[in-house]
Amino acid sequence: MVGTVAAQPSMRHWVAVVGGACALLLAVLLGGYLLIRGDLPDQVASHWGTDGVDATSSPASFVAMTAALQVGTCLLLGVVAAVLPTESRQTLGVVAVGMSAFFTVALGGSVFAQRGVADPHSATVGGWLALGFAAAVPAAGLAWWLLPAVVPPADERREPPSAADDSPEVVLPWSAPVPAGSGGYVVAGLLALLAIGLATTPARWVAVPVILLVLAGVLAMTRARLEIGSDGIRVRSLSVITWLRADPATIASASADSVSPLGDFGGYGLRYSLRGKGFVTRSGPALVLRVPHGADIFISIADADLPDALAAVRRLLSAATNLG
Repeated sequence: MVGTVAAQPSMRHWVAVVGGACALLLAVLLGGYLLIRGDLPDQVASHWGTDGVDATSSPASFVAMTAALQVGTCLLLGVVAAVLPTESRQTLGVVAVGMSAFFTVALGGSVFAQRGVADPHSATVGGWLALGFAAAVPAAGLAWWLLPAVVPPADERREPPSAADDSPEVVLPWSAPVPAGSGGYVVAGLLALLAIGLATTPARWVAVPVILLVLAGVLAMTRARLEIGSDGIRVRSLSVITWLRADPATIASASADSVSPLGDFGGYGLRYSLRGKGFVTRSGPALVLRVPHGADIFISIADADLPDALAAVRRLLSAATNLG
């Protein structure tokens, strides 16, 4: 029967995949340390500042701290995954496994590089940070593949299209820009300042490219469009990046509501919260898609575009119902 299949990934599946990956990476970290501990000095570099090494610790303490950071991150994201909507588990699993791989390679590798080093203040970490990021990408990709997000079709009666929805002015496909709001530009400005500030530090070859990549993503979000057509409902930037996609079969109805990016979703752009999933860019009206077996979807929209967006979604749902 339609709607009897649970949304995926289940929490048990999430724990198996993410917990297994984190446990494996933790074993690699601790096993590697046990193999080389006899070659390590009494003190190793444990923290790098703008001028190089600014703190040291015993190798055992540094590895224990790294292990605690890795385990704590996976546990924290597990709690968040259990609380937030099911679709968020794929993203949270990707973050957990990617960060775990980064900690193992970048921090564990920085200890490995200090074998036989007499002065820990001469140790460098830039190369291992780069390798950590390189290891995080395939690890995160594997988690994405192992944790597919599945939302069962809606089995509830869709609301009938109103007379206004048959207006000839609203035809499919329909699209409109998502209002950028000021939050995205504020975040972009802060990231630009951070990149400039780090440009003269030893971390510039790793930190600055990552910050610039995030900056490009934020700027792309300020150029997003809401598209409604036979391919479903999507939020895309530059006709290439798809931030959000909704299958009409999973949607029961469409309505309007008011959202606050910070108050309701904790930030700008693509977000998850207890209210559901959203692409929220400013305080004000939002198109709301009710998904009975998944997370409700909130998309920021201009006041002037809201009536047509509602009409377009309802027309799409009506067409999907007739085809079904």
